Amino acid sequence: MSVQNNCKPKHLALAIALAIGCVETSIAQQPEIPAVAEVEDSKPKKKTRVPKAATPAVTEDVMEPIEDLFAIEEFIGPLEHTAPFLRDMRKPVATVQFDDAFYADLEFPEIVMEEQADGEFDLLDPFDRDMYAYTTAVSFLSHPVESVDGVSLQLGEGDDLLVINNGARWSGRLDGGTGINGLQLNGTEGGEIGETRNFSSLRVARGLWTLSQEFAGDADVKSGAGLINYGSIGGVTVNKGAVFGGSGDVANLYVGGSLVATRPHGAPQIQGDLEFAEGAIFSYGVSTDGGSDPVVVKGTAILGGAQVQVHGVPGNYADNTQHLILTADAIEGEFGKVSTNLAYMTPTLSYEEQRVNLNYTRSAVALADLAKTRNGRSVANSIVEPTVRATTEVKRTNAAAQPTSPQATKPSNIAVAALLASDKTTAPVALEQLAAGSNANLAKATLSSITPVSASMLSAMQQLNSRYGSAYGSGNSPRQAAGGADSGRVWIQALGHGGKVDRSFDSTLKHATQGLVMGADWRLDEQWHIGLVGGKSQTRLDARQYDGDLDSWHLGAYAVRQDGPFSLRLGATYASHDGDSKRRVAFNGFSDRLKGNYDANTQQAFAELAVNVGRHNATLEPFASLGYQRYQRDSYSEQGGDAALKVFGQTRDNLSSTFGLRTAKINRLDNGMTLTPRFSAGWKHTFGEIENDTRQQMVKGGKRFEIAGAAMDRNSLSVDAGLDLGLSANHTVGVGLTGEMATDSRTHGVMGQWRMAF
Repeated sequence: MSVQNNCKPKHLALAIALAIGCVETSIAQQPEIPAVAEVEDSKPKKKTRVPKAATPAVTEDVMEPIEDLFAIEEFIGPLEHTAPFLRDMRKPVATVQFDDAFYADLEFPEIVMEEQADGEFDLLDPFDRDMYAYTTAVSFLSHPVESVDGVSLQLGEGDDLLVINNGARWSGRLDGGTGINGLQLNGTEGGEIGETRNFSSLRVARGLWTLSQEFAGDADVKSGAGLINYGSIGGVTVNKGAVFGGSGDVANLYVGGSLVATRPHGAPQIQGDLEFAEGAIFSYGVSTDGGSDPVVVKGTAILGGAQVQVHGVPGNYADNTQHLILTADAIEGEFGKVSTNLAYMTPTLSYEEQRVNLNYTRSAVALADLAKTRNGRSVANSIVEPTVRATTEVKRTNAAAQPTSPQATKPSNIAVAALLASDKTTAPVALEQLAAGSNANLAKATLSSITPVSASMLSAMQQLNSRYGSAYGSGNSPRQAAGGADSGRVWIQALGHGGKVDRSFDSTLKHATQGLVMGADWRLDEQWHIGLVGGKSQTRLDARQYDGDLDSWHLGAYAVRQDGPFSLRLGATYASHDGDSKRRVAFNGFSDRLKGNYDANTQQAFAELAVNVGRHNATLEPFASLGYQRYQRDSYSEQGGDAALKVFGQTRDNLSSTFGLRTAKINRLDNGMTLTPRFSAGWKHTFGEIENDTRQQMVKGGKRFEIAGAAMDRNSLSVDAGLDLGLSANHTVGVGLTGEMATDSRTHGVMGQWRMAF
């Protein structure tokens, strides 16, 4: 039985002050040295003014002041093979002057007292009553302590309070010795409580701590702190704002904060009674195989209207599934509000004489209600959910942690079942993955990958000028410096091109193209040149949970007519694409890897009219062009699991116009070579329908749905800068940088050229 401290009210303040100021006498019977012991409490502290009273006389011939009250030094090496005693590790402290300033600034912990029949008071909190008594020696542990013969710290005789702060480390046993001893955990970093002996009480004031062995006394968990019990402990009080959990044994449990029973920590086994206070929270984790074990109470469970928070873990839920969450010899009252993190399931509680059951049913929330995008809503509305027979009744069973369910119709598609069991955070992500929005961006990415081929043809035609028989040395146009030809010419151009599609959405698709284009042209007469082009390119596609490859072959033809300063340039290409896609769907325990293969082709044609208004060795060329692009892809079905989609064929075409300006300037070098910098900019406008929609359907059930990708750019700005070096009259090398900027896409590229005239 703990010792009561009875006192008159008028002497209360002085008694507490003396309790804080006292310190035990050393072994050598040194003069008593008052000291201050830290007292930490999670409750709000009140400043109390203590009336003046006679204070003990303080002499000035005491030892010199030493900082760090009751500091514990690190124990190094064994001492006669015994663990260090705390009393042997303390340092004396300077004398405290009990003057007016001391009492004015002193903060007392909030201590709850009960008035007795005789008009005196008794402390209600056993920890406060025993550990804050004036006879208790308070010590602090803030450093690592070595273990000797399995003991890390051995306290001596008398009443002791050991306070564990940040920085404390130990591996052996903590022994309180004789007397009434308490252990207070103040370290915010938390840790594990190992073996302890001779402690009658435990206070968890700060941090999250784990008890893995037996603690013989009671525990008090303060607000903001937590205790996970895998061993055994006496009675536990969980204050408001505190957390308690673990699968260990508890004598009695009072919960004013949160009781956690989840799969990682297990459920407590309570040998006595369990009481929930009003406003407490019972947090329980459930999965399809029964969830955590139920909380077992061998005494009475007082539910007190506490809130129940049900947390779902990955699994496949059938409608009307029942789970046992609590069993007791007797149950008083009921729980209050029941909530869950699951998106499409509603939890309800049913009560029996000795058990509380949790039932799950499909809620009224539509699948599309949690979607955050158009694509998510589209796939949600395409899913056909199973129905449950209303006449089926839930059976009750006394088998612990064994859920029973009616003959409910489960979704035949595992992906849909996982979606129904997902939580409110996972559901929108799951819908986006099932929608496969990146498929709707394939058309735009493919059309972007063929743009460098038409740019290569234009670059080759811009170098031709039929007005001069031999371009080298005439000096009237930068085009000549690039290698004009009396008869014909061959050229090679290396491509590097990349960009992003749909920058504003989660289905952003990155594409990167590398390739090689070869061409040849020859003169027909004084005005016309014609040419052929062919090439090979590879495009890498990358998006969240999506990877793809596109192998492309290109074939084209072009023609240019030069009539004075006017130039007419015509071109057309055809490309065949072999595409591979890899997509991963993973949410709520469901995982699927899907592969697809498809064929596509593109065609493009353009006509450009330009006029050269430059003089001498400079070119200034306004131009206007009209272009046509067409994309066609065949239908294909993904191979994989239940998240596989059938992607229907897609065809789209667009007409566009471009207006811009080109400029270049030829510079002759001393060695006879020519250096020609060039730059062009143009504004492109796309006509007609620009939306990119793709129709899809789940291979295993469901209706057709339509997803939207990034629209074709209505308006965009294209730029081109380059540098050509004329090595001789017949050989030219060059490099160019290209870019196109629009609202929903960005592309950029680099090209290297070599041309030879003959």
